[in-house]
Amino acid sequence: MKIINILVFILIFIIPLIITLFTYSNIYALIITYFLWLTMEIGLLTFALFLDDFVKSKKIRGKFVEEYKKYKVAALVVSFNEDPETVRITLNAVKESLGDLGETYLLDDSTVKEIYEKNKQICEKSGVIYVHRESRRGYKAGAINDFIKSYGKNYDIIGIFDVDQRPIKTFFKDLLPFFSDPEIAFVQIPQAYTKLASRVSLGAYYQQKPFFEVVMEGRNVAGSAFILGTGVLIRTSVLEKVGLLDESVVTEDLATSINIHSIGFKSIYVNYPGIWYGEAPLTVNAYLIQQGRWSLGNFQSTWKTLNADVRPRVFLDYVSGLLYWLKEGPLTAIEISAPLIFLIFHIYILKVNPFLFAIIYYPIFLVSIIFFIYSMKGSEYGIRGFFYHQFLELIMMPSVILSFIAWILGMKKPFKVTPKGGKPKISPFVFLNIALTAIFLFSIYNAYEWYTVSSNSLLKYSIIVNLSWVIYFLFLNTGTFIIYFGKIENEEKLLIENKQYIS
Repeated sequence: MKIINILVFILIFIIPLIITLFTYSNIYALIITYFLWLTMEIGLLTFALFLDDFVKSKKIRGKFVEEYKKYKVAALVVSFNEDPETVRITLNAVKESLGDLGETYLLDDSTVKEIYEKNKQICEKSGVIYVHRESRRGYKAGAINDFIKSYGKNYDIIGIFDVDQRPIKTFFKDLLPFFSDPEIAFVQIPQAYTKLASRVSLGAYYQQKPFFEVVMEGRNVAGSAFILGTGVLIRTSVLEKVGLLDESVVTEDLATSINIHSIGFKSIYVNYPGIWYGEAPLTVNAYLIQQGRWSLGNFQSTWKTLNADVRPRVFLDYVSGLLYWLKEGPLTAIEISAPLIFLIFHIYILKVNPFLFAIIYYPIFLVSIIFFIYSMKGSEYGIRGFFYHQFLELIMMPSVILSFIAWILGMKKPFKVTPKGGKPKISPFVFLNIALTAIFLFSIYNAYEWYTVSSNSLLKYSIIVNLSWVIYFLFLNTGTFIIYFGKIENEEKLLIENKQYIS
């Protein structure tokens, strides 16, 4: 299977190359031609996978089991310089949910003395076991691995929670029955973004919904649901078999999932509201830190994915994650640049009939958008959520490009926790979007001038096709200013207000 998977991966990049050899117009723009075809191919592939995930998401896989073996569980809350009050509330939630099934631990890597001393006092008062490291080797993965090395033999299962992800009272009772199947390595539920205090937060909330409600549901049926880093229960014995959490990449959850699936174990994703609180990134800078870390982790996992001994469909699901970040970073920059280069510098990129291209590709593009929105029918996502989603993806482009460059150059970007709290402020990246607006408007003016003096009908069609893409990207770029400058209706909006653990 590994050889087949590698051939499929190579084929993804070979097909656009073959098409490029027959359609390039300018040797100097050859690389742009290739990446344009690659972008379109990835778009079609990811749409096909999303469509398949949507169909699979309607199937029910597995049922809750009422009777199950009583497992010894360690519930781990992992913290690094987080607000002690937030830590306290989360610890109370985890401890109450766990009950008599095991012990609750705070794995505290905090480096600020005032914070870790306060956290230690909180643990002493609440009956939580406090673990503090002087070294941050391996960051979050390292903290959990050090715990397993010291205490893992005492527990069948570990639960992992970020400080801003609080389980409901029945979390463990609801999820532990799935481990009655000895082949199940981990059980994952969706994360929660319920504290929304800015347009960035709201956009991040909308961005997560298709992933949790369609993609992960479909992957659950396909057998490729992966660890999301929080709100997960994992067999300790399986982690020991794969050498614990993978510390070689910044997204240890994805890499560890690949390792687990490669040795034949299965995973379960349960789309139920087991987490009732979560802070979405408040500012654009916080969001870019988060997306930069996630994208770098996917790029870093490329060779691990290629070496994974998994079924072709599971392989494609992992590859689609890599392709997503490739498309939203470097390839989006190519998509934006190509029509601008044509309209401003009159450099031809593609040697294809523009009318034929439009009547074939545009319907596919529009259908994919309509279906994407339709797939979220019944939720509050809708058209508004779709456009917030697109605006944020354009904003994250430079961060993903920087992660891609860091991966290519073999650079190790320092691990950063997504900043919590604070006050929304304007990101300096807004100047990039302001500059793009000016360039888009200039290209539109050039297109008008060129169109009016041209007598060649094919050239006019080419101008119209390229102009349509510029207008589309101008619309998305204009929408980014809603994220940068817009304010949420309330100073702080909680989609789910649940104060049961605050006392």
